[in-house]
Amino acid sequence: MRLVHITPHLGGGVGKAVATLIRQAAVSRSDVRHSVLCLEQPEKRHAVDALCAVGCPVTIAPSLEEARRAIAEADMVQLEFWNHPEIPRLLCALGPVSLRLLAWCHVSGLHAPAIPAGLLESDALVVFTSPCSLANPRVRRQGRDHPVVSSGCVDELPAWNGPNPPRIGYAGTLNFAKLHPDFVGYLAELPADATPVHLYGDAVNRDHLEAQCAAAGRPSLLRFHGYADDMPAALQQLGILCYLLHPQHYGTAENALIEAMAMGVVPVVLDNPAERAIVMDGDTGFVVADKAGFRAAMLKLLGDPALRGRMARRGAASVRSRFTAARMESGLAAQYKHLIKQDKKEFRFERVFGATPGEWFASFQPAGPVATALDAPSERRKGSLHHFLEKFPDDPTLRRWADDPHGALL
Repeated sequence: MRLVHITPHLGGGVGKAVATLIRQAAVSRSDVRHSVLCLEQPEKRHAVDALCAVGCPVTIAPSLEEARRAIAEADMVQLEFWNHPEIPRLLCALGPVSLRLLAWCHVSGLHAPAIPAGLLESDALVVFTSPCSLANPRVRRQGRDHPVVSSGCVDELPAWNGPNPPRIGYAGTLNFAKLHPDFVGYLAELPADATPVHLYGDAVNRDHLEAQCAAAGRPSLLRFHGYADDMPAALQQLGILCYLLHPQHYGTAENALIEAMAMGVVPVVLDNPAERAIVMDGDTGFVVADKAGFRAAMLKLLGDPALRGRMARRGAASVRSRFTAARMESGLAAQYKHLIKQDKKEFRFERVFGATPGEWFASFQPAGPVATALDAPSERRKGSLHHFLEKFPDDPTLRRWADDPHGALL
């Protein structure tokens, strides 16, 4: 079977997932022959090089004709799906096209960005990356069964040889599209002798976070390390992970969380759907609802090394058994076997996304104002209004919303 992946890029968690899947297919001697259409030039070549190393053809920034030919020659198309503007740009340019389509959703769809109703109602096989997506009202109203295959994998991490020291940290993005808006307020609940909290990842919003710490009277609350060249080694220097995300964040697999757990870091997470699907409260970490619950959980972990050790061992065992390349590849292989039995169906993607860039952007929004807490001016990528406007600067609807977002309703 010939399967072509269409992905906006091969960076971050998506690039890791696609490379992991295709490497594992080679190990498993799968009869699926994968190829990849990557719609943008890669900023980093790690995933591209990994794919090329196992003989997977990768076409960077394909022309429309190259994309048409690849789709026509493929038995199946796997769309690495999220609200990236290059997805509707390409698919709507295809015109009427016949294919067997699997859409692997790398966003939950519970909040912004929404999974377009037109996609859920189409002949595409929509596969989620977290069971939390099954609670989406659009999905529940539709009444179809949707498989779940996680895109998370911890196979490449070294063995954990704990115990870890009782240092507190956070790993992941500091972008407020994902991070809790009161991140500093939560961490200020910690006793002074338990800080600083060690932060690993991008440095975006560092000035803003440091200003919040100063305003809270805790100027030394955070220590910024940036990206670690050896992240597993950095994680083994942490005992507790304060993974405090926006209550309406878009994530699913949460690679930073499962990688930390695999390395023996006990997570304290907020009561968000994606995190609840990973952390078993009181067993592999704590799931808390508010600052009082956060403080209680942190004090319990800081004061009880034996409890921390038990949770670390159970957490590491849990994610190392649940998030593997073999489970990812076998889960998707089962869906391929189901999909290949069906005839190719005609898709007209303007019926999924709309006909113009403004309509494409709107298709990813929940009903209500265009401007939301997750589409703040500081968020220039991630399928935001600014991202779409960067791609389509002449679209009058996008321009109008950018000039007066609170006055525009979808």
